[in-house]
Amino acid sequence: MPKPISIKLIFISLLIGFFFYSCSSTKIPNSKAGVVITFDDYFVNEWKEADTQLAKYSWKATFCVSNFEKLSNTDISNLKALQNKGHEIAGHGFRHLNAKEFTKKNNKQQYLIVEIFPLIEAFKKEGITIKSFAYPFGAKTQTLDYELQKHFKIIRGTAKGGKKVADNANFFNGTRLANGIGIDSNYEHFSLNYLIKVLNYAKKYNKIVVFYGHKPVDKATKEYEVELKTLEMICQFVIENELKFYTLQELNSLKK
Repeated sequence: MPKPISIKLIFISLLIGFFFYSCSSTKIPNSKAGVVITFDDYFVNEWKEADTQLAKYSWKATFCVSNFEKLSNTDISNLKALQNKGHEIAGHGFRHLNAKEFTKKNNKQQYLIVEIFPLIEAFKKEGITIKSFAYPFGAKTQTLDYELQKHFKIIRGTAKGGKKVADNANFFNGTRLANGIGIDSNYEHFSLNYLIKVLNYAKKYNKIVVFYGHKPVDKATKEYEVELKTLEMICQFVIENELKFYTLQELNSLKK
């Protein structure tokens, strides 16, 4: 009998140790509950209009820009203006390629040559330094995560919203890899009530939740459109509950 009891005690001790390790590993020093609001693609005019409406909340957002060659001089000026107001300009691919599909047919170095280096250089010539990157389509691989961390401080993927908010992967975990949950109206998980649940969870457990959308509009009628009332609700929640707005690059200073 002593032998089975001893084994059982060891097993329980290991479980307890793992529990405390898991709990401690999710703690992020110097962090405060808050939100990272990110936007993808190149809807610069709509981003500027959204900023005009949401500036009253002293909000901060990260605009992940793709398709640099489609940007006009006015777009570049507006991006600089957004950056000067405290927002972040991040990368989303020079040509908006699906990284996973591209690297199946080519190698990782070719992806960097075609999609990453031209993006960094194009913005550098305009006086904008890109410090964060969001994968187009959320298509990522561990190999590319490793490579991209050589060039960016924070890498953002995407995550689906599950029924159990606690299981969601869109809460910042203290690493240089973050995942956002979509706030465009066409996403399967989307509803204002669901987003409020996510925000309440972040507040209760001192988490930082990462969101991503695309084109801000008054009324969503197509895919990849986030309604301004959704953004208003998030900003109002942050202010009323004394949460904090973060940009993607600011997460880098909160790493474990």
